[in-house]
Amino acid sequence: MTGDSLQAVEEVVRCIGEGNLEAGLSMCRSKLQDNPDDVNLTALLGAILLKAGHADDALQYLQRAILLEPEFAKPYEDLGTLYLERDNAELAAGSFKKAIELGGPQPSALKGLVVALYRSGRTEEAESLRSQYFPESAGSPFSPALAEAHKLRSSGDLRGAEKLCRELLEKEPENIPALRLRAFIATDEKSYGSAEQLLRRVLSMTPDSASAVLDLAQLLGDRGRYPEAMELLEQVSDGAREYPDARRSLGDMLAIVGRSAEAQQAYEDCLQVRPNDPHAILGLAHMQRIEGHSEEAVRSYRQCIAVRPDMGDAWWNLATMRGYVATDDDVNAMLQLVESGTLVSGAEIPFRFALARAFEERNDYERAWEQYVVANSAKRALVKYDPVEIESQNRLIKEVFDATQDAGKKASIPSDVTPIFVLGVPRSGSTLIEQILASHSSVAGCGELPYVIMLSTSAAAGSAGGLVYPRILNELTDAQLTGLGRSYLYYASSHNVDGKPFITDKMPANFSHVGFISRILPHAKIIDARRNPMATCIANYRQLFAQGKNQSYDLTELGEYYLQYVDMMSHWDKILPGAVLRVQYEDVVADIEGQVRRLLDYCELPFEEGCVDFYKSTRAVNTASSEQVRQPLYSSAVDFWKNYEPYLDELREVLAPIL
Repeated sequence: MTGDSLQAVEEVVRCIGEGNLEAGLSMCRSKLQDNPDDVNLTALLGAILLKAGHADDALQYLQRAILLEPEFAKPYEDLGTLYLERDNAELAAGSFKKAIELGGPQPSALKGLVVALYRSGRTEEAESLRSQYFPESAGSPFSPALAEAHKLRSSGDLRGAEKLCRELLEKEPENIPALRLRAFIATDEKSYGSAEQLLRRVLSMTPDSASAVLDLAQLLGDRGRYPEAMELLEQVSDGAREYPDARRSLGDMLAIVGRSAEAQQAYEDCLQVRPNDPHAILGLAHMQRIEGHSEEAVRSYRQCIAVRPDMGDAWWNLATMRGYVATDDDVNAMLQLVESGTLVSGAEIPFRFALARAFEERNDYERAWEQYVVANSAKRALVKYDPVEIESQNRLIKEVFDATQDAGKKASIPSDVTPIFVLGVPRSGSTLIEQILASHSSVAGCGELPYVIMLSTSAAAGSAGGLVYPRILNELTDAQLTGLGRSYLYYASSHNVDGKPFITDKMPANFSHVGFISRILPHAKIIDARRNPMATCIANYRQLFAQGKNQSYDLTELGEYYLQYVDMMSHWDKILPGAVLRVQYEDVVADIEGQVRRLLDYCELPFEEGCVDFYKSTRAVNTASSEQVRQPLYSSAVDFWKNYEPYLDELREVLAPIL
């Protein structure tokens, strides 16, 4: 270490030792800008970020420190701590072992290794190491018990993990890590009420903890309770911009409910404190994109890549910007990263999707398809999707909603708001239909809302007979159905900031819930967005979705899912004749005004020219098609899938019954 480097590190450490973590963080960043290849400052910044709770940022600096100096032990130890926080005990154990190999048996690294070994199930090895180096702790059950609980949770034994947490809390009722772990276990078990109680208890015990607020806000947000989550996040950061994580999370929530301008401000607030936060830069780029500021979005994606070259989401989103063409340097940089072996498992997926788009721009469809196949296979290995379960659930829904039963009970909702559901298979033109409708002065475009699916799973809450959805619906009273409908409108209202009389909900998977919608919201309008099956499936296969749509990463499963969708919609046509309007994407491209009039007539809305000129709308569009719907219709996308015809025999065979 040079004299200048030693002095810089000492100054930062002194600042942190005085209790000023944020000032130390800022000082370390500043000194590293002057000496970007200083391995000591790089490792120190990673350690500080980890201590401050910014694990994603810490990861990039710790990995860079190791690249700069592979024999430096401390970054490996800090990486082990980071992996433990992420419940990846195997990676943690490997990192701690490397730290000990390079730096000797330091107590902190040894303790970390013991915990990692316990969590990864290597109990004998952990006990041997602990008795060798920490014999005085042999009688203390707390750390091993918590490590064992983490291991059991990771292995899927939630009951065993819960039992250990309860035993630990009986002896130590205010053990915060055990309370948090028990809350996470409750979330895994979908016992959301219990999880919320536990996290509120943690927050009451540590009211000044930003992480406690973030945990609870995340749970509420995941349950669609965005107003409550945002209120929590606003409180923790109200008047105090030194909580960048809270501001960033608030930006994420605001983006979900469509308040993109406020979300952009929240991301900018975060970046004022933490200028190189890659997640905040990425969020800002997304907001710029959905607001229609494409050039600014490209610059922000570029900035994100400059700050964090291994952040695949930035590369992927940049690749999907309409009109953007990856340079040869971009392609080489991505290829080097995916072939380097330095990316963690799964991190190469967005890079491969981005590379596929780059090869498409070069009309090299063979290489593009190779990348799509590798990327989709890797993604499929990471997601949970059971096609048999989907088929069984759809069969059960059809049994419950048959021609005789559906004539029964329905909600009675006096409401000034009419929902318009646009559903189907993703990438079938639903965003185009929503943009047309949302260009009407009486319609608010609210995007993909999770509330129908959320309410369908909660419909059985408190039922005495143990019935679940969909069977529970035949047991519900008119009043209970009305309550579900009102709950939907309450949750959806947070997206309808202007209070318009019509709202759109374009959650594709609602196609299985048309019967449920017709019972809880009998005044709703339902539109089936449909497109050529081959075109639809290939558009899905070419898309890396932010979340969900797990049927999209295997061509056979994708084709089978499409058949399930067609079958379900045929069922609804039989038992609810005339209730659903089917709109064919190719028809809209061929006759925009005729299809606009057809859509508006069905929705009982007066014709407005703005719906034909939908591309002139300035509304924010949070979807993969955000830029396409800001341009006049073009026909080039209709047959784009044919570039991949040589590779589609498998898919064509699956879809044969409807082709």
